Amino acid sequence: MNNIKNCITMTGNPSTHDSRSPHDWEQLIERYYAGETSRREEEELRQYLFSTTADPRFDDTRAVLAFTGTGRRLTPPHRQVARRHTWRTWVGAAACIALLLAGGIVYHTTPRDTCVAYVYGEKETDPEVVIRQMQQSVSQFASTDVAVESQFDAIFSPLETLP
Repeated sequence: MNNIKNCITMTGNPSTHDSRSPHDWEQLIERYYAGETSRREEEELRQYLFSTTADPRFDDTRAVLAFTGTGRRLTPPHRQVARRHTWRTWVGAAACIALLLAGGIVYHTTPRDTCVAYVYGEKETDPEVVIRQMQQSVSQFASTDVAVESQFDAIFSPLETLP
């Protein structure tokens, strides 16, 4: 029976505002807050609360309906937001894949076993020449017979002669 009355309200014929009791409106408001009302019932509730016959104790619900109505007008439809979100997701995923591929290509194409030595101001990149030069440099230091103990003795001996 209420559905028939709701249909009459939507068509502009006699309103159900007068036929509902304050208790009926309270139940409808509770169902609205629970998310159990249809669009038609929400519209009927909105018409009642913004009419001059509305009970002043429903002012807080009127404020909530005004707030949600403003929010609906300011936000784009859900489909457009979902499409935009999906598009951004795909573009972000493609950008991440492109960055990973570019990083992998750079990593794998960069030579890592490069031997470089500067001999008399000239750059040498031939591995045999660089290794030969390194061995010559190391052999110059290996031929000295300086013992570590003798060096420590030379450093700390003046301290032992102090009175």
